[in-house]
Amino acid sequence: MGGAEVAHDSPVWWLFAAVCAAIWLVVMCPAMPTRAYRRGVATGPVAIFVPVMLYGVKYGAVTAALPMYCAFVLAVPAGVLGHREALREALKDPKTSYGETSGPWTLQSSAALVAFMGLAVYYLAS
Repeated sequence: MGGAEVAHDSPVWWLFAAVCAAIWLVVMCPAMPTRAYRRGVATGPVAIFVPVMLYGVKYGAVTAALPMYCAFVLAVPAGVLGHREALREALKDPKTSYGETSGPWTLQSSAALVAFMGLAVYYLAS
């Protein structure tokens, strides 16, 4: 490979984590239909950060756990890009059947999660 590699325990991962959290907020919050949903979704990066950091503390690799955090926090917004309106409509009416509104964005979300987490595991294993 021709580019510079970032070490697993590089402090640069903290910057990446902050950027990933910002991307989450920019993509996910506008997709929510109500203020309550937006507040809940805004806690997502922190809710993901806590268990990842607990894992990192337990195994003495706090910074090395950040690639998994970044992968998950990027996978969720990547999964709804282009489908935010469908997500908003699905959440707006709780009586709407999930099957009627899920379609392509559910597949895209699943694929994004598998791809991003797979890349993070590959990176950490190398």
